[in-house]
Amino acid sequence: MKFMLGVNYWDSRSGTDMWRKFDPEVIRADIRSLAACGVRQMRVFPNWRDFQPVEEYLGWHGISHGFCDYSERPLANGDGIDETMIAHFREFAGICAESGIGLIVSVLTGWMSGRLFIPRALIGKNILTDPAALMWTHRYIRGFVTRVRDLPNIIMWDLGNECNCMGQSGSDAQSYVWTAFVRDAIHAADPTREISSGMHGLSSDGGAWTIRTQGELTDYLTPHPYVSKTIHNDVDPMNTGRTTIYPTAQCMFYESIGGKPTILQEQGTFSEALGNAEMAADFVRINILSAFIHGVRGYFWWCGMNHSGLENAPYCWSMIERELGLVDSERRPKPVAHALREAGKTIEALPFDEMPARLTDAVCLLTAEQNHWDCAAPAFVLGKQAGIDMTFATGQMTLPEAELYIVPCLTGWSVMELETQEALFRQVRAGAMAYLSYNGGQFTRFEEFTGLRSGGIVTSRRSHRAATACGEYAYYVNQEILAEPTDAEVVLRNEEGNVLLSRHRYGKGTVWFLNAPMEQQLAGSYGAFSNPVYAGIYRTVFAEALAKKPVTSDNFAVAVSLHRGGIVSALNYTDREQECAFRLAPGKRLIPLSGSAERLPKCSAAFYRLENQA
Repeated sequence: MKFMLGVNYWDSRSGTDMWRKFDPEVIRADIRSLAACGVRQMRVFPNWRDFQPVEEYLGWHGISHGFCDYSERPLANGDGIDETMIAHFREFAGICAESGIGLIVSVLTGWMSGRLFIPRALIGKNILTDPAALMWTHRYIRGFVTRVRDLPNIIMWDLGNECNCMGQSGSDAQSYVWTAFVRDAIHAADPTREISSGMHGLSSDGGAWTIRTQGELTDYLTPHPYVSKTIHNDVDPMNTGRTTIYPTAQCMFYESIGGKPTILQEQGTFSEALGNAEMAADFVRINILSAFIHGVRGYFWWCGMNHSGLENAPYCWSMIERELGLVDSERRPKPVAHALREAGKTIEALPFDEMPARLTDAVCLLTAEQNHWDCAAPAFVLGKQAGIDMTFATGQMTLPEAELYIVPCLTGWSVMELETQEALFRQVRAGAMAYLSYNGGQFTRFEEFTGLRSGGIVTSRRSHRAATACGEYAYYVNQEILAEPTDAEVVLRNEEGNVLLSRHRYGKGTVWFLNAPMEQQLAGSYGAFSNPVYAGIYRTVFAEALAKKPVTSDNFAVAVSLHRGGIVSALNYTDREQECAFRLAPGKRLIPLSGSAERLPKCSAAFYRLENQA
């Protein structure tokens, strides 16, 4: 699939009321302005409230007398679909086709921007579990999809917009049943198109909505990584190493755990309070390029139009919904629009339609009784800064084969399945390398694997310091092992003399042990990824692997990835120009395909072909 680049769309004059206040000329002007900004695809939302205007007649003692439309007229058809709304949607699709814009249709739009938009007949019911709600859901999906499936510029169906916000689900099993129900209803009406999840806030470590379930049932997973607390991405200012890498990290996290490709389906910067217009433009550019480089299948800004002049809900109460547009209220391109178009042109100018697959170095193994994201995301950032590309797995999955394993922040009593641990031991004995950091977790055969003998665990919160090649590492522990080597080399000790970092030969492989929960501590630590100490520890640990790579960068701020076919990408994730500082293996050279091999502008990327010197 060619990389999709677009926006989420509600019209500029009516917002979520666009279908009931349908104005073709407003829409046509909107679409033309977005197409001029480089928008090629749009995610669009048939408002469930408007497309299925079903209300229940209630009589004596609240007994139902059947169903009607909102004007209390008998339903014109059994599924309750409003044919006028269908006509509006078909006309809308035609207007989009005039500008060559393809549509991802979020079929079940019952939740939007903090408000429920459901048929009146379903008010007060749990949309995900109530039998009447499920009946009308099925009728709506079948009726809507059947009526518009012939439109040629529909490229994909979306289950709906963040449907996990529409009601309470008590378990992943319940969510599985509901997702399968909706997916099957769409497939029954149109088996020809793929289906994306549309969900955000999915979990890998339990909960009612999981990455694995959505990956099993849909064709694309759909993170919505805003600059916000939803992914703990509100700790540092915009366009620092955390805020620009975390969205890509979430996409890779979903893809690894769910086993399906991702679409970065929503992203925005909310308001100018989070960063000025220039900062927002830089944020758009680096996130588009990073998504493309990492094999994400598309990028969609939230949203196409400003809605600062609207007074209907949710705009009247939700301030963050008013100024999110790619263009302003007069349809003038904002700096984010210029950045989107610029990034799109950069991608289109490359000598390939799809980014060649990324060559990964490591698997980040996430274990039981820990917050997976709080461990995974910092590990991903540190890996990028050190020059290591990774995927993810959990201790409940079959362990993927790899040369490097990162096992961050061992926590709790269970940690991982016996089969997973044995597989890890086998891989290391055969020549792989494993890095483990510690957060009080139990780990059987600890001495055998690490070459360290425990003198007990200290369970009081304590601060420590240690001198590293990149400066002083100041850290704290809730629990640490009082360890001494039996067969390990001590690389770092803290100020009290306790082992902080060690290296141990295990069979043909190597085990590194960090006696601190570095990754999880960085998750909420301001400025952590601007400090070279932490990435420096990763560079120490992975030095042998880095030495084997044909190209790396000595600059922590430049993330280098290798791809199939000899393609190399470099990303500057910061808001300052950076020296590339490439280190090439003997006999290798980089031929620029886009950008310079000397310096990278702020929040930008460059592409190269790696060749042998003549």
